[in-house]
Amino acid sequence: MTAKKALKGATKRKVKVFVILLICSFGAWLISQLSETYTERITFELSFINAPDSLLLMNASEKEITLSVRGSGWQFLSSRFTSGKLPIDLSKVSYGGQGYFLPNQDYRDQIAAALPENMTVVQMGDDTLFLNFSRLVSKKIPVHPNVGIQLAQNYLLDGPLKLVPDSVVLTGPEQELDTLERIYTEQTELTEIDDSFTRTLKLVQPESLTNTRFDVQEIQLSAEVFRFSEKIFEVTVEVINLPEGTQIRTFPNSVEVLCKARLEVLKDLTAADFRAIADLEDVQENSAFLPVHLVEQPEGIPSSQLLQDRVEFILKRE
Repeated sequence: MTAKKALKGATKRKVKVFVILLICSFGAWLISQLSETYTERITFELSFINAPDSLLLMNASEKEITLSVRGSGWQFLSSRFTSGKLPIDLSKVSYGGQGYFLPNQDYRDQIAAALPENMTVVQMGDDTLFLNFSRLVSKKIPVHPNVGIQLAQNYLLDGPLKLVPDSVVLTGPEQELDTLERIYTEQTELTEIDDSFTRTLKLVQPESLTNTRFDVQEIQLSAEVFRFSEKIFEVTVEVINLPEGTQIRTFPNSVEVLCKARLEVLKDLTAADFRAIADLEDVQENSAFLPVHLVEQPEGIPSSQLLQDRVEFILKRE
């Protein structure tokens, strides 16, 4: 029994020694192979950087490049773990009869400099890199709030909605911006509003603006809301464009104006603060009614309206 155990232990030691020798042998062979110099064809994706601020790159004559590259096995092994992209600096782009291009020597130098250290370019195409740019413009566009507001009963907005900022500066290709007239906010519904409010709204970028940048992505929408009181004023109807040598009587000779505002504002108002006119030239043929329009009201009144918009009339010769 002891002899069998000794034999089995000796066999295991021999296997271990064999495996260690095999690994060492393979390692020595691998190191030898990786130390050799090789030439391979490798395809890289071109990544364009540092385009002039006034230009937007739309397309390039080459999006990838295949090179014959010389380097050691170690270098090729390590390069397998890179992104496979070569950055091309466009800050020195030139303009010629065929458009924008990157001078061939600068193009080659950049590619060579972007490769891992001690790797050299053996062969690459001699084609010039042509670039299709669109000139960038900036345009200030007003913002339109896509907002529905339902006020609570007996409440009004005190003045228009306020947007900050009320416009956005867009920078992009001229063909994308030349017909653009406004930018909308995201759609928002506000209901039962009974107090002043502020909301942050995102701007909606139209699908057509694929290459356009916004200087802001959202705006602040705010409004003043107040509880109103009502008061009715009797305003005398003033007739204009009355033919010379005629007189006119209207029935009634005054109209009611319903005014909605803060109570402290209503207290200081009188009928003389309003003006209602009836233009005789607005009368339709064979009609006995004269249209009435409210043409003057105090500034800062949120709401005022005629409760009747026409009166009967009789014309008499003097």
